[in-house]
Amino acid sequence: MNVWINNPFDNLPGEGRRPQRYCLLCRALAKAGHRVVWWSSDFSHPLKRHRTLEPVYDLPEGFQVRLIPTMPYYDNIGLRRAWSHRRYAAAWKRLAEAAVAAGELPKPDLILTSWPPIDTAAVARQLRTKWGCKVVVDVMDAWPRSFHRVIPGPKWLKELLGPLVFARAHASARCAFRQADAVVALGFSHLAFADSYGGKAPRHVSYPGILRMNNGANRYSLDESEPLRLVYIGNMGRSYDLSTVICAIRRLVDEGERVYFDLAGSGPHEDRLRREAKGCSHIRFHGYLGTEDTQQLLADADMAIIPMFPDSCVSIPYKLVDYAAAGLPILCCLTGETQRMIERYRAGTMYRAGDVEDLMATLRAYLHQRSRITQESLASARIARENFMMDDIYPEFVHFLTNL
Repeated sequence: MNVWINNPFDNLPGEGRRPQRYCLLCRALAKAGHRVVWWSSDFSHPLKRHRTLEPVYDLPEGFQVRLIPTMPYYDNIGLRRAWSHRRYAAAWKRLAEAAVAAGELPKPDLILTSWPPIDTAAVARQLRTKWGCKVVVDVMDAWPRSFHRVIPGPKWLKELLGPLVFARAHASARCAFRQADAVVALGFSHLAFADSYGGKAPRHVSYPGILRMNNGANRYSLDESEPLRLVYIGNMGRSYDLSTVICAIRRLVDEGERVYFDLAGSGPHEDRLRREAKGCSHIRFHGYLGTEDTQQLLADADMAIIPMFPDSCVSIPYKLVDYAAAGLPILCCLTGETQRMIERYRAGTMYRAGDVEDLMATLRAYLHQRSRITQESLASARIARENFMMDDIYPEFVHFLTNL
């Protein structure tokens, strides 16, 4: 089977960062004997700069990556990013049709496109009309419902105006989920999101997968004289309430508590966050790290934090997977599916987004009751073993696609 995958956001092979959902899926499809092409962007979404990779390159794992020229954008929310995505989709259609016409690629039997972006789903349906292939939409984020949070005012006003302000995007979502041959989702809440637009096609939930466990030994120490090390890995943008974490850490340090906060990653709010943390040596920014350095930072930590606003509409963030694979207890203010999983396994503690006092109280409890870290570390590792193991997830994903 000839399979095309379109996702412009995940790490690509050759960039020195850990393989994510689509790289692992490409490997599994190729291992099962399918011919796979991963269409992605020549612009790195996390780094906000153009990639230095070749526009077309083959991987030893048996699949090919093709990069689509992409207009840069510098903020994750805004008209420039929306326009960039539209141009990306149009460029994909042009390059795809040209590659098949020139004999560089055979016609696809199946196209899987991630959601977001929004416009690539429409292009996939156009290619289906032309070539008779199947189209699968893989829901990674609740676009455009998550757009509603940019509307000022109370929640009821956002819910009232959102469908009007973003009418075109909502119409695109209805077409995408109603006309897909199948829908896959990163989590059950994202599958329910697709169903809310009238999707009736076969569906499958596939959590993100991990290559290996990376349990660190240091966090099993119960010595309260040692500092508590909190880690965050990911984007520093609008969805993340990192200001609350920085404020809580600063105030705890001022009180004499021995707590450190390490941040790895970048984003549009990084400069502001650095200013908020200035003068506090217990808050350390590491920038983007390669796979080995990221794993070491996780191994050296005692706890990890998911400071995501609930209105971000995220189901299962990649960072939950990474933290669980490292066996880290998790502090979290993201409600929904992530909260239910953490609470079901007793692998961490919830706190209220934006509430500095609540977060400080939560951290104090761990500072003075270290045995909780040992218990919750084991529970967090069990989340990874029972939900996120690559060898369980991706063969099932491939089986679902093959059955279409």
